[in-house]
Amino acid sequence: MYKKILVAIDGSKSAYNALDSAVDLAKQFNSEIYLVSVVNTANLPMNVGVSYAPGLTRDLEDSAEKDLQKASEIVKKAGLSSTVKLLNGEPREQLTRFPEENGIDLIVMGKTGTSAFTRVFVGSVTRYVSEHTSINILIVV
Repeated sequence: MYKKILVAIDGSKSAYNALDSAVDLAKQFNSEIYLVSVVNTANLPMNVGVSYAPGLTRDLEDSAEKDLQKASEIVKKAGLSSTVKLLNGEPREQLTRFPEENGIDLIVMGKTGTSAFTRVFVGSVTRYVSEHTSINILIVV
């Protein structure tokens, strides 16, 4: 039923709960797992004129890569393989566009992030994706 499952990874407990659910589903349906993290470059401070602050972008990418590596290890320990993608841009748009462009059958996302600020932000991303995609979505607490 679900051949390609995307899991949105942001490092939060809720995201890893979502990953656990996705692993269970992948075992049941013999699915491919896509682990996706989005570095939000839409709201980064800009250098004069043209580019993002390079140090800040790199720090965010490093953190996201660590989260993806941890998620990939969890999938591997479960006896499955995964495709890992680190995207840059506005998370709501990327997490709506990427699944459509890659034939994803199910999007699995955590309901909230870890801090008060993240909870508002991630909750808004989850809500946006659930309202703007034609793909089935599983929201995990």
